[in-house]
Amino acid sequence: MQYGIGLLGFSPRFLRQRREISSGIKIRGNAEFRLRTQQALALLQPLGEFEIIQANLGRIRQGKHSGMKAWVKPPTFIVGKPTWNHSALWYASAIAHDAYHAALYSDARKLCPGQEPGADSWTGAAAEKRCLAFQRQVLCALNADERIINYVDRCAQNPTYQGYTQGWRSWLDYLGRRW
Repeated sequence: MQYGIGLLGFSPRFLRQRREISSGIKIRGNAEFRLRTQQALALLQPLGEFEIIQANLGRIRQGKHSGMKAWVKPPTFIVGKPTWNHSALWYASAIAHDAYHAALYSDARKLCPGQEPGADSWTGAAAEKRCLAFQRQVLCALNADERIINYVDRCAQNPTYQGYTQGWRSWLDYLGRRW
């Protein structure tokens, strides 16, 4: 049989993506991705902010583009290569940023049990500013250099830098991401 989708319903690529758990967070991806993710989590573990991250992030998975799936169980941060292949410090701050999106989603769900929260409660411009503020807080706790902190501050001045957050345009923006 040629390679492709086999009788078991998954491709050989899937077989190469192993899973492990680090700090209670599941990691799924190739060996290099898992190592880079462990390095980033190791930076975060000693921080007080790690409690928020760990409470709101259940899985980190290698993907083509980066984005947070806060509505799935467990909440999953999908990470594109430009993010996980950056410095461990930057990757750690990206994990913190997206875990905070999941925290906002979780908080919004608690306010309206049984209903999906509105997108703006966890992905709109105001939510993005809060996630960037948390990312900045983590970067400061990790003694990041001023250049990186200034970059996050510039993103906070334009919290819609990632594109649309609702509807079909948000999906197109996600597919067009370079991170």
